Amino acid sequence: MNSDSALRREPRRHTIGQGWIWIRTGFDIFNKGMGASVAMIVIWFLVGMLLEQLPAGGFISQLLYMVWGAGWVAVARRGYEGHPLQFADFFAGFRHRLTPLMLGGLMVLALFMGILLICAFMLHQWGLTCLLSQDPETLTLTPEQAQGFLLCLLLGLALLVPVLMAITFAPALIFFHGVGAWQAARLSFKGCLCNMWPFLWWGLLGAVLIFFGALLMLVGLLVVLPAINYSIYAAYRDIYVDEEAADDGESPVKAFGFEA
Repeated sequence: MNSDSALRREPRRHTIGQGWIWIRTGFDIFNKGMGASVAMIVIWFLVGMLLEQLPAGGFISQLLYMVWGAGWVAVARRGYEGHPLQFADFFAGFRHRLTPLMLGGLMVLALFMGILLICAFMLHQWGLTCLLSQDPETLTLTPEQAQGFLLCLLLGLALLVPVLMAITFAPALIFFHGVGAWQAARLSFKGCLCNMWPFLWWGLLGAVLIFFGALLMLVGLLVVLPAINYSIYAAYRDIYVDEEAADDGESPVKAFGFEA
């Protein structure tokens, strides 16, 4: 995976308008293989639904989180370089860097569980846990209880944002550059932090597209979701990859304090 081997020494900063360029590039990549993209999103959902039926299916799904993420960026790279998309690339994460990618999935699970535990602890401290077992149709809340639930929800969302920043680019960094899961999370967080405004614009545009895709009897999601996944690869290239060094075939450099 050496075509993306040249990491920049510092993540590149972009203006807010770059968020739209990433979305547009995602759709350009989708157009390189519409049939393959639709097939991948269908397989992705079907496998997820199948795993949910297994006793440990939820745990397995989390372990495979970054494995599938690596598949999406592997497919996107081919389209980004102007080639037709290949369905087989979707399983590249199972063939390359599988162990660190699964460790990354385990890290994601641990972070999400940590957020849930913190929220559960806060609910317990405020004496609200007993309300969770009540029937929602007959549940009545006092203003103080409603305020407590709202504060807990806001706390969970506030903790979720840095976690999402840490895992956005982690699959690509692990897959293309061979860094460890924790190092990839730190690099991903730093890249997102340096590009907060374009990512805000990217997120708003993505949310609008998903909303309209869902309105089209969910058929639109077969287009929107692959394109958004591909746009993450476009953002990764803009932020982390030293294009000149990659074109010159330079060896990996020590970037952001880690061996790439």
